[in-house]
Amino acid sequence: MASAARASPAQPDLGLSTAALIFAGGRATRLGGVNKALLEVGGATIVDRILAALGPLVDERVLLTNDSALSQIGGVRLVYDPQPHAGVLAALAAGLTSSTAEVCLAVACDMPFVSRRLFEHLLELRRTSDADVVIPRTAGFLEPMHAVYRRQTVLQAILAALARGEQRMISYFGDVRVREVAEDEWQALEPTGSAFFNVNTPEDLEQARRLASDIRQE
Repeated sequence: MASAARASPAQPDLGLSTAALIFAGGRATRLGGVNKALLEVGGATIVDRILAALGPLVDERVLLTNDSALSQIGGVRLVYDPQPHAGVLAALAAGLTSSTAEVCLAVACDMPFVSRRLFEHLLELRRTSDADVVIPRTAGFLEPMHAVYRRQTVLQAILAALARGEQRMISYFGDVRVREVAEDEWQALEPTGSAFFNVNTPEDLEQARRLASDIRQE
């Protein structure tokens, strides 16, 4: 359980250990192969922004990558992805395997505006609904990299799906309890949707840097 110094005021999922899983294994071909976690947005690297947002909510911080350059980042445990570029489902399984926490907060390393307030809400929904997965939906698409997972239950279901040769992100949903968070629900906390903004291109990076001056990360 988080220490008093780092505890969230709301302290959702009280009594369960928590981890932030930051996924930094992408190729970033449209950005010249640079590791997106180390891109600067608003005076800080994206990974530092993520750690600042989620640090107070978690007991453990895990960075899943295949890039040794990220060993310079403090306050995280670096885990090398055993199957780099094998897809989101395999990466999620690797991340969940790497942690010992009971509840994991998953986030991609290219999301500079990750919302602590929204993650607090996702954790509270997980606690009150006893769901295994709490996942927002945006513009008709699920957001597996801004979501909360009950580690052991979800890991077992994903490994079973992968063993069946299934690769779709939702292929294990039938074996777990899923709580989707619709747009009208999460927009009460995150009206602009900036929490789900990904930096994939140089244009995205420029936009993120412009937005950073207007967005106060919460």
